[in-house]
Order: sequence, then C-alpha cells, then structure tokens
Amino acid sequence: MGPGMSAVHANMSNTLNTPIEALEISYPMRVERYELRENSGGEGANRGGDGVIRSLRVIGHEARVSLQTDRRRFNPYGLHGGMVGATERNWIEKKGELTRAPSKGTMTLDAGDAVILETPGGGGWGAPTGRREPKE
Repeated sequence: MGPGMSAVHANMSNTLNTPIEALEISYPMRVERYELRENSGGEGANRGGDGVIRSLRVIGHEARVSLQTDRRRFNPYGLHGGMVGATERNWIEKKGELTRAPSKGTMTLDAGDAVILETPGGGGWGAPTGRREPKE
C-alpha cells in the first residue's frame, strides 16, 4: 500500500486527462495552467492523491462553458482514520477579477476570460501518526 495516485481520471468524472496540445488544437483556447493541486490529498498513514488545477483562457471569441462538478460541500472522506481531502473549487476570471463559479451550470465567457478548475484531493488512509514517507 502507498499514497494515493495524483491527477488521475476518477470513475465517471469529468476530469479526463486530455493533453494540452489536443485541447489547444481543437478549440480556440489556451491552457495557462495545468499542475498538481499540492496538499489537496488528505493526511494519513497513506496520504490521499492530489487533485489538479487547470486554467483555460478563451481566445478571440465568446464561449459557452458548462460545469458539472462535485465534492464541493462534502470533502472526499478518509478511511481507517485518514483525513478528508480538499473540496473542489471553480473560478471565473473576467477582466482580471476572480469570482467563485457554481458547481453546476452554464455561462458565457468573453474573449480573454478564463475558467479555473481545482479538482478535489483524495481522502487519506490510516491514522496520520503512522504515516510512512515514500522511498526515493
């Protein structure tokens, strides 16, 4: 047993790990950020996996964006004494101003606007006091 996997497509979710190049070739958008959401996994003897942060900016047009995300109100639970993972968060950036986006809904973004998605982390397994550090 070991720490949970980070940045993975999880069972029927909308976090498919589409390569940046495929998104940018297929749609008039730029991926400005795609990284691990560090420390979003719950503490435990085996830490939960970290989610991702992805920021997509609309280029040269108006775009309709639909969000269908979960784990906003209830944290991903830990098991056998493990701590909860972080909840998801979504943001819309319009003219440099960030506002929280709903977990579900459809909105229109103008050219230059961005949507930022922060996926939840996984819950930890086992009491954190018995945590084993990964071997290098």
